[in-house]
Amino acid sequence: MRMGKRRAGCLALFLLCAAGLAWLLAAETVPRREPARLTPTAVTGAPGLDGLYLYEGPLTLEYALPERAEGLRPILEIRQLYAAAELRLDGAPLQRLPAGLGNLYVTLPPDWGGKTLALAMEKGPEDPVPSLYLTDSVMIDEQTRADTSLRAFPAAVFGVLFLLALGLFLYGWLEGTRPWPVLLLSIAALGQAACFYLQNFSLFSLPPALYGLALCQSRALLFAAPPLYLLLGMKKRRKAFAPFAVLPSLFYFVTAGFQTVVPLFSGIAVYAGLAFCVTIAALLVCAALEVRDGNPVFRRFLPWLGGSVAAIVLLSMLPAAREGPRASILWAFLADPISWIDTELFYWNSLLLALCFLDSAAALIRRVAERETEMRVLSARESLTREQLAVVRESAAALGELRHEVKNHYLVLQNLSRAGESKRLDAYLSTLVSDVASIPALTCAPHPAINAVLTTMLARAQKQGIAVERRIDIPETLPFPDTELCTVLMNLLQNALEANAQAPEGARKWLMVDLHIRGFHLYIGVENSCFAPVDYDGESGLYRTTKEDPSVHGYGLKAVQAVARKYRSELVLQCSDGVFSAATALQMPE
Repeated sequence: MRMGKRRAGCLALFLLCAAGLAWLLAAETVPRREPARLTPTAVTGAPGLDGLYLYEGPLTLEYALPERAEGLRPILEIRQLYAAAELRLDGAPLQRLPAGLGNLYVTLPPDWGGKTLALAMEKGPEDPVPSLYLTDSVMIDEQTRADTSLRAFPAAVFGVLFLLALGLFLYGWLEGTRPWPVLLLSIAALGQAACFYLQNFSLFSLPPALYGLALCQSRALLFAAPPLYLLLGMKKRRKAFAPFAVLPSLFYFVTAGFQTVVPLFSGIAVYAGLAFCVTIAALLVCAALEVRDGNPVFRRFLPWLGGSVAAIVLLSMLPAAREGPRASILWAFLADPISWIDTELFYWNSLLLALCFLDSAAALIRRVAERETEMRVLSARESLTREQLAVVRESAAALGELRHEVKNHYLVLQNLSRAGESKRLDAYLSTLVSDVASIPALTCAPHPAINAVLTTMLARAQKQGIAVERRIDIPETLPFPDTELCTVLMNLLQNALEANAQAPEGARKWLMVDLHIRGFHLYIGVENSCFAPVDYDGESGLYRTTKEDPSVHGYGLKAVQAVARKYRSELVLQCSDGVFSAATALQMPE
């Protein structure tokens, strides 16, 4: 119960910190005030407002400016103006604008309020329709800061992700594993960091074709990397998912990636992202099937993905709760998903990239933990080997001494028998039997690893005065790793020895170990006397350690439970009437 509360508290603290960080980033990337957009009231030279994007020829847009309000002197912001144009205020020329400016600001005269503003231009076939806004110097500063943060924060996040993923790859390289999928994630993160960094430069800092090529190819790599990483993590569905991961990625890489240098691709690139919708659908289906087949990668990945999507949807609905549903970015995506396809894919694949990195980190942590566990098992096996050697030497010495004295024992027995001293004869025989029983056994089981554990642990029990009973009926070979069998037996027997060590003076100490084949299962059971109360944990089904430092103890039963569950079993623990029992039945692998 305490462990469950602790986990819930840690999760709540993590989510609270994540929400606070998201709020801070959102506050720094969104200006507090938005410019007022101007809507054309009249169009000259074109049929009307509808279809302006496809119109080619002279065009004049007229705007009715509002009455001047108190405050700073307004500034006119013009976005997406690439053709030469002229501004007029109530028919009088205001300013001539050369071609290729893109976004610019024009300061309005003091008497601008209530007048008519006209923008005259020669529109080309692919030129966008300019957008006009009323703003001021304060809003411009806020917008500049927000735009800079909007590019700097993602560049920093992807840069950190690149360094962490690169560190995972280099660590694996030094270990000899060479995790190439992690390197793929690292390159994709580096491409996005460079993409956002380049967006802070002027369009003319690089040749336009090269600038667009760098941005488009980095986006193509981001879209392709997570599906390819997950493809390499699949087991049974790899061949089925491969076409859905490779072909859309290749199509997008060619068409969208080279659209700035191959003009023919520019019309196709707008819809190239639609191919990834098939990839997403195939990924979700194959991921669910991999979870059903027990793939540990997707057993972690799919819950993470579901929880992340749910959290993002809830966060995106917060503006809708304050300002109505149309204020949510989710509404914009749902209203026109085709127009937003690249943006939607960017968010989706950025999420996949982060989750794939978390999976790589989790896999590394798991490998380190398994290595530490293996080192502890090897250390324990080395200790067992030394103790078993000591047991063999002790048994050999005791047998040699008994062999040396056997002639004398026979003579004593013969004389006592001839003299008719039956009571003394019985006492002498009892002493000999006790001496023989005290000699440690050299063979407890035909299985080498199990025999090593049993001879060593049961020899310890005899030295502690514990009465030992064993029922062993197993073959020489078993379809389980020796390390896992040793983990189960060593922990259960060690707990039994520690429980008997708490016996009061004069109490009977005992333990019984039972190993046998039951159908397709290996039954392992240990019973022992129990002299102290136990602390049962209902959540885990285990008993908590009662030792002084719980931080370094209490892992034995958890390790046994993990092995039992690996082989579709459970560790059954019972304690009643001074008897503690632990048992499991490991299902034999096919």
